[in-house]
Amino acid sequence: MPEGNALSLLWPAHASRQSVTPLSDAAFADLELAPIVAALSRDAAATPGRHATRERFARDVLSQLLTDRDVIQHRQAVLADLLERPALCEALEALVPGLEALADMPRSERYRPTTDPGLERVARRLADLELLVETVARLSHALDAAEPQAAGLRSVADGLRELRGSAEFESLERELPRLRETLSSVRSVTVGVNLGPDLAPESATILELGTTPIEGRRGLVWRLLGGNAPDRGLTPLQRGEASPLGRPNELVRDLRHLLGSVVGPVATALDRFARVSTDRLGQLGAELGLLLGAVRMLERLGKAGLPICRPTCAESAERRAELVDAYEPGLALSQLDASTAMVTNAIVFGADAARVWVLTGPNRGGKTTYTRAAGVAQVLFQAGLFVPARSARMSPVDAIYTHFPTREDARPGLGRLDLEAERLAAIFQQATPRSLILLNEALSGTSALEALDLARGLVRGLRLLGARAIYVTHLHELASEVEEINADTPGDGRVGSLLAELDEDVSAGTDARDGAARRTFRIAARPPRGASFAAEIAEQHGISYAQLARLLRERNLA
Repeated sequence: MPEGNALSLLWPAHASRQSVTPLSDAAFADLELAPIVAALSRDAAATPGRHATRERFARDVLSQLLTDRDVIQHRQAVLADLLERPALCEALEALVPGLEALADMPRSERYRPTTDPGLERVARRLADLELLVETVARLSHALDAAEPQAAGLRSVADGLRELRGSAEFESLERELPRLRETLSSVRSVTVGVNLGPDLAPESATILELGTTPIEGRRGLVWRLLGGNAPDRGLTPLQRGEASPLGRPNELVRDLRHLLGSVVGPVATALDRFARVSTDRLGQLGAELGLLLGAVRMLERLGKAGLPICRPTCAESAERRAELVDAYEPGLALSQLDASTAMVTNAIVFGADAARVWVLTGPNRGGKTTYTRAAGVAQVLFQAGLFVPARSARMSPVDAIYTHFPTREDARPGLGRLDLEAERLAAIFQQATPRSLILLNEALSGTSALEALDLARGLVRGLRLLGARAIYVTHLHELASEVEEINADTPGDGRVGSLLAELDEDVSAGTDARDGAARRTFRIAARPPRGASFAAEIAEQHGISYAQLARLLRERNLA
């Protein structure tokens, strides 16, 4: 994170960089945040190396959950300003590569006095300073012209104005054109070649440096100097200071000596600016790239007709989340080109509704997607970004804990239930009432009878803790007992039942081909259906007894 007087779009001045809580690698994987990272880093013009750098930065931002409401709102305001100013975004987009290049400059190499004025290093240092001056000027002009409202954008604009107004920077702006003109003054070299009696070349020397390129027909001298092939000619300049036989190339050595007389004054002048660095710009390029990536991602979702919103930041002590028409953005981004419509749902945590939800319903009915949507929305909110919902009011959490059955952790002597119990125990050893806990099919590694008793204790523990939680389970009996759990277990928040709904009209039919249409992917606060969905899964795949009997009769086997 940028420190000191570095310019930043993500951090207000004097904000504590410690007001974050890390998101574990396990939670990152369970929430499937990789597509979000890719969308935030999306830029067709970026090189593979640069794209990887942007993805690392985006992952770092999403993995450091902000707990300071002021910082969250600071970032939201910057993103809102950018969304409202397409022309500014277009201007800033063109400046991101330059800002990223400035951040890449190795200080040990670039910012020391040029006591040994190597030609390449002096030219590179001059190019670096030119890039710095040009980028600062263009960025400053773009921000001033846009007149942004967000404090983050105004702070950067003020910082750039202050930088440009410093005596050292003003001197740099004045001197660079003259230094570039000096360095670029040599455009050609006139070489004299001595020939022997048989017209064989014997020696060559540099006659003069020219200020204009030499044009004309490539003749004998061009061929003698190796123009046809790199391994032929009197003095192959393409090979640097050594000839093909390894002997010193005196012609190239003389040329470098003469050019040194041009570069020397430039190197001396650049020494005056040895202390000029890009430190103040720091991570500005990475931050700007992330925010512009967020703008592109939100615009893609918006063009697909999906809602996005700037969430209201509630106090952490409220322990609430109220989202209208929420959805899982990673899934949505993967289906933008498909005709499938996204189903949105309400996500509500609070004392009035429930803080702990037991979610049941048919397989592939949207339970995991719903649970993941709740976690992803919390991550985006605490990264200071907008969330995939029509409206949202959310409290920051101090941690997100997940338990999804997606990873194998086989260890000798431990069964699946042992490993699940170990992970659940670790969650309760760390979680607080201000945490978010997402459990997907926990305790599925044992019999239904044993799992029900264990799950009942787990849900009671969640109510006692007071954390926001979703427990996805196939144990419909557990969901039917939520009121009994509320009555028997102390806590300041209720346990409620969520159900992945079916279209009752369709489910009443007998045609197995209608099975796929039965799942609405709507999640509603209501009691469980109380029936197992195994029969419906069997029908969908054609393995119910009636279907098997019909199949065997058709095959003349029954």
